Amino acid sequence: MDNLMARSDAEERSAGFAARVAENQRRVFHIAYGVLGNWADAEEVAQEAFLHAYRKFPSLREAEKFRAWVNRIAFRLALNRQRGIRRRLVRDDTWHAAGPGDTVDGSTHAEQCVLLDRLRNEIEGLPEKLRRVLQLSIVEDMDASDVALVLDIPAGTVRSRLHAARKLLLEAMK
Repeated sequence: MDNLMARSDAEERSAGFAARVAENQRRVFHIAYGVLGNWADAEEVAQEAFLHAYRKFPSLREAEKFRAWVNRIAFRLALNRQRGIRRRLVRDDTWHAAGPGDTVDGSTHAEQCVLLDRLRNEIEGLPEKLRRVLQLSIVEDMDASDVALVLDIPAGTVRSRLHAARKLLLEAMK
């Protein structure tokens, strides 16, 4: 009888988790994509985030905080993946020298491509704390409270860092 009840609880927990995955999978993917900028890597990180969340789901005390919790997991995993990618790029000089976006193909959109490349470089040049807030709030369309939950900082700090990031980018792009 106890075995049957335990199985029933496990099935109920799995169904609850599956519903939470369905509610959050798009946002988790977008968080990972915003950090990594690569579809395949973002999918892997999203899957990894949900796998990690599934393993730790029974230890989550407040189920209503699942969204913020899994967002934070995805963000941290994406940052770890990004650091690994950067380390590999630095080690592989030939790959780094022949990186995508180095050539302009002469198409009608060449000027836009150059401008976007410059903007990406300027964003990469921002201090990490400003860059992360900018990526989550603008690219992922998250409000200050959601960004605050993901980064584990106050919402006022998010707004302040976002303002500073925008100001620096505006100056750099002049």
